[in-house]
Amino acid sequence: MGSARWLLALGQWSNDNPPFSPSRDLGAVESLDPTQRRVLEFITSHPGVHLREICRGLELAMGVVQYHLRRLERDGRISSMRRGLYKFFYPVDLFGARQRDVLSVLSLERPRELLLNIIEHPGSTQEALAGAAGISQPTVSWHLKRLIDLEIVDRHQQGRVVTYGVVGGGAEIAAFIKTYHPTVWERWSSSLADIFIAYAGEEKK
Repeated sequence: MGSARWLLALGQWSNDNPPFSPSRDLGAVESLDPTQRRVLEFITSHPGVHLREICRGLELAMGVVQYHLRRLERDGRISSMRRGLYKFFYPVDLFGARQRDVLSVLSLERPRELLLNIIEHPGSTQEALAGAAGISQPTVSWHLKRLIDLEIVDRHQQGRVVTYGVVGGGAEIAAFIKTYHPTVWERWSSSLADIFIAYAGEEKK
């Protein structure tokens, strides 16, 4: 596919009009404490973000961020979901359960890289994924189990060969990457462009 065609498709969505974006009226944000507003805006721009990522992104102490997260969740402005060691935060009433699961995976580097490698090379084996991601097969196996449990990745076995694919083909994942993880998109755009265009075409129907 020529670069001009997929760049045109990407232009349908911009920072002012991203997919899955909440209304700009987030419940009179003007009334919020300035730091609390920054935390809310960061979560709105990075749905599925976890605590340490908020602290790094805003250069705020963990205690300060935790305080404002509690206030925002108490006031019904954000929601959270805990998975394993991480607690992930989202704008309230915007994403469904599967979308929250996908966003939580995309906020963590290793499972995100595995997922994108599977999108790029559907039917990959554990050995191939370990080589592509530069991590051990036991680590790959652990992350794949979580992705399968979340029904984001599926497992296929033919004889002794086990391969992996993305449930639904990865179109929505490509859109999330484009909108909420632009630096990741820059590295993977050549692999995700066709999937993104297919998704954009479905949205138009």
